[in-house]
Amino acid sequence: MSKQDRQKFSILMVLLIVLGMTAVLGYRMNQPPTTAAVQVPETKTSANPPAPTDARIRLDLIEKAEGSQEEIGRKNVFQYQKPPASRPPVPGSGGSASTTPGPQQPAPPAFGLPPTTSGSSASAAPPGPPPIPLKYQGYAAESAPGGQMTAFLTDDASRHYNVTPSEILMGRYRINQISTASVEVEDLETNRRQTLPLLK
Repeated sequence: MSKQDRQKFSILMVLLIVLGMTAVLGYRMNQPPTTAAVQVPETKTSANPPAPTDARIRLDLIEKAEGSQEEIGRKNVFQYQKPPASRPPVPGSGGSASTTPGPQQPAPPAFGLPPTTSGSSASAAPPGPPPIPLKYQGYAAESAPGGQMTAFLTDDASRHYNVTPSEILMGRYRINQISTASVEVEDLETNRRQTLPLLK
């Protein structure tokens, strides 16, 4: 063997070793992970089977509507509301010992209601809905007679909206009327209208 043949042979051997190492590492990396077998302890059944649940649909509650037919679909079920006021017990009705006069403790607050102070809870009115978070920046009108106006509105996050009458913005606000001085916007969730003046 000549010197050149020995050099080629040594390069071949190095390449074969690198190929072998690559194959072994690739095989080990692609192997699925082995997990140890864990024995699950048997669950003990109780001597008393669970009681069957009353899984019936109460049609009488479904048919008894809280509001009129016009209100169906307008109520936002995800909006915070106070529960209907309960009637106070009538004194003298029933001869139980619990109606004897004495110090009465206030009823615990209903679940989900914020705590209120005892003195001003009856006279304080619930807070109204928040104002519509839009500002009337400007307008554009078509030059044709009776042309449609476009209002330029911005919200608190400085996003700009170009709206026309009867358009619904953000799925919540309907643009009712656009004039050169103001825009009338209706909040569809609270059925409240607000007039936004043109900012100077």
